[in-house]
Amino acid sequence: MWLEIFRLLHDVGLAFGLGGATIAAVISSKAEKDPEMNNSVMKITPIIVKFIWIGLILLIVSGIALPYFIQWPINKGMLLIKHVFVVWIVIIGVFIGTRVKKMKRLAPKGKEKPSGEFLKAKRQLKAFSRINLILWYIVTILSVFV
Repeated sequence: MWLEIFRLLHDVGLAFGLGGATIAAVISSKAEKDPEMNNSVMKITPIIVKFIWIGLILLIVSGIALPYFIQWPINKGMLLIKHVFVVWIVIIGVFIGTRVKKMKRLAPKGKEKPSGEFLKAKRQLKAFSRINLILWYIVTILSVFV
């Protein structure tokens, strides 16, 4: 029974985390091409980010618990690699959060031009968001081999 519960939590966590990261990437890409969408994206992104963090927490909790209930052999080396990638997702996620706060603080008001510091934070956010999305997919693919 516990195995099924933790597997379900793991699947829901994956759906929220990977799905949220993918949706955020798609929406951000669309907003980059259509500046009029920026305000809407800035309103919806915090909701998506909450789903990503909930997914990550579910994955971590269920990922720690699952090995205690699994009866078949686990590739511990691959599991360790997967856990390292998850740690990087968390670290980069925290960094992304700091960039978002900085961008909100530096966002141009009205018709003023964006500052160099704002544009730098925006580039960093874009780069680290892409890295995190790639890490989410790597973790998902590694799950097949654990």
